[in-house]
Amino acid sequence: MSAEDHRSGTERPGGPDAPAAPQTPAPLPTPDRWTVDALEDTPHGPVARLERPDGSTVDVPARHLPDGVREGDLLAVQDGPDGVRFRALPDETRARRTQAQAQLDALNARQAPPTTDQGEIDL
Repeated sequence: MSAEDHRSGTERPGGPDAPAAPQTPAPLPTPDRWTVDALEDTPHGPVARLERPDGSTVDVPARHLPDGVREGDLLAVQDGPDGVRFRALPDETRARRTQAQAQLDALNARQAPPTTDQGEIDL
């Protein structure tokens, strides 16, 4: 038994000379999905306002984002040992835009509320 094993009161499976079990790396957490809410020019350079799933926003220098991002784009955001990484999600962005357009089309297709001759809404 090694001094470490003796101190902890444990013994390695397979005997004291058995190799230590390999450490499996912890799985990376699932990246968050943030939305590019706005892109703005500031005295310090272009800045992106990103909206988190909870509705809060974070301002990030646009140089940290993938090239070609636009307002409304979805980004995968993952914090790792090298810092925060942003990855564009074009398929999810396209699906979200299609869904939003379908909802808008459905709202616009609804019958307008009844009005009087003067244009007032009749309740």
